Amino acid sequence: MKTIFMILVLVAGSATAQSRFESAIFKGKDLLKAADTQEAYTACANYFERIARKETGEWLPLYYQSLSLTLNGAEETDTDTKEKVLNDALALVQQAKKLDKNAEVVALEGFVQMMRLTVDPATRGQTLSPTIYALFGEAMAMDAENPRAQLLMGQMEFGTARFFGSGFEKACGYIQSAYDIFGGTPDEPTILPTWGMKMAEASLAYCNQ
Repeated sequence: MKTIFMILVLVAGSATAQSRFESAIFKGKDLLKAADTQEAYTACANYFERIARKETGEWLPLYYQSLSLTLNGAEETDTDTKEKVLNDALALVQQAKKLDKNAEVVALEGFVQMMRLTVDPATRGQTLSPTIYALFGEAMAMDAENPRAQLLMGQMEFGTARFFGSGFEKACGYIQSAYDIFGGTPDEPTILPTWGMKMAEASLAYCNQ
């Protein structure tokens, strides 16, 4: 009887810890969804960093910390600061990939690299572009229904088309696919990544001009 009691206590304790973790991630996702300034993105990154320090075996806090820094870096105008922020984001997503290599993490790594390319497109385009395309391609191969992988591939195709002065048909195909997947995804609470619909809507509006 004592053994059974101890097992029940351990199970209850584990469930409580998991519940606290999920609650913390939900709160962080809400903070990130509301963020629209570099200061807010920095606050989100710091929030997820605190979770990551406690939950060293979980990939999600590292993922969201990296995403927060990436969005921060996208807004940064100082080249040196932008480079540092994005390098930090890259280190975090690669750390997350060691814990769980999945389509979300691989797609985010491609996103970080895509933002790093924008620091110096003329110099980095030739070396980073193959890496970025490979990462988005890998993410889509891992999960063909991942809308963020489709969306980010579309964004990369937009950049390539602008650089070469070609059409946006290929880019818009990926954007439309991402939009359709977002639209068909049930709106249910989850600690997993769900971001991207607003970006897809804005990109699709550009395609439909």
